[in-house]
Amino acid sequence: MNVIFGTIIIISIITLILKNPDTVLSAMLQGGENALSLSMKLVVIYAVWLGIFEVLDKTKLTDKISRVLYKPNRLLFGELPEKANGYMSINIISNIFGMSGATTPFGIKSILELEKHKNTEYAIAMFFVVNATSIQLISTSVIALRISYNSIAPTSVILPTILATAVSTITGILLVKVFIKREKYV
Repeated sequence: MNVIFGTIIIISIITLILKNPDTVLSAMLQGGENALSLSMKLVVIYAVWLGIFEVLDKTKLTDKISRVLYKPNRLLFGELPEKANGYMSINIISNIFGMSGATTPFGIKSILELEKHKNTEYAIAMFFVVNATSIQLISTSVIALRISYNSIAPTSVILPTILATAVSTITGILLVKVFIKREKYV
């Protein structure tokens, strides 16, 4: 697939250079500038959320969140090691509030904890699906980006986001339950 996209890009650039060389350089520079600008905005958004996660961790609120989500997590993922449950809980709550990119470290930590135990394939698969589809009540990262680009109605994405993510998450959970066998972890 990368070869196909690479070929299309190369052919497009060669065609543009032959047809209108002035636009190629300006388009490439403008694209690079836009990519850098977006990256910097995302870095700021993620830095804020990672700071909030650090405060939650220092105040032990992460432990309280994982205790509150213990039963729902057990119902969804099966029996979980305590550390994995904690990381998964923070990841899920963060995804619900639309901080998807900033939650990646917790997702990785939870998978690493699950891999230390036997028979956790079901929990890993289910977590991957829940994390990838992640129901979002308030898509804070998208709203922040829309605000930074001076959107007239930055919060107008809330209802469509809730509906789309709910449908994708429910569908994913059902597919995992149908196709992957649940075993007790050791």
